Amino acid sequence: MNSQILKLEAPYNIIYAGGRIGRHIATITVWDDDEMGIYNACQYPMIDEGGELAAGALAAEAELGDCRVICNERDPRVQLRWLAEMVKYDLEQEEPVEFSYIWERLSLLGVKVIWDKATDENGKLLKDDNGETFDENFYTISLSFDGTHSHLLVRSYTSSGFYFYARGKVEDVYRELHYQHMVYESMFYDEHLHIKFETPDGWEQHIVDLLNERKEIYKPAPDEDKLI
Repeated sequence: MNSQILKLEAPYNIIYAGGRIGRHIATITVWDDDEMGIYNACQYPMIDEGGELAAGALAAEAELGDCRVICNERDPRVQLRWLAEMVKYDLEQEEPVEFSYIWERLSLLGVKVIWDKATDENGKLLKDDNGETFDENFYTISLSFDGTHSHLLVRSYTSSGFYFYARGKVEDVYRELHYQHMVYESMFYDEHLHIKFETPDGWEQHIVDLLNERKEIYKPAPDEDKLI
């Protein structure tokens, strides 16, 4: 087997690499060859994850083609919608690390979110007595429901800025959605994030209402038997 390391130059891309987040500082290429030529060529990123982790780690969890660029450290900011795409991509992996870990590492790397202008729950810009906008960040997330309460699939759209996903029995789905809700708001506590849910699927309004009330445990609706 042969190998070669290509050292990259700053400013570095900050990437998602198989559940790991870091500056892409080098790429290692490995390959086999014989008299017929080169075969089994693969490329993997070497990253600097920041914080307490040493730079130069090989992110062998994902080949380079399966990594995703989040932003560049020249301008270490990320649009909410692109961040939601990263969360969606993570949840599609065999072993997702989830948003709390992703944002913890991004924060250590100095990444900031580009927020939309602050609005209330009706979409109206919030202003103080001097006409200046507040720093509150209200987002209304539309949830899509598929299946029955014995096997339910719920997800949001990344265009909303925050990605929610859960599947299973209704109690498990609710617990996971509530958990994701609390994680988002706690991660962006200093930015005064408030998330409210809605759904075009009227028969699941009960779940949405409980989420908006921040109830920890799912309480069945009076007509629950009709949704199973």
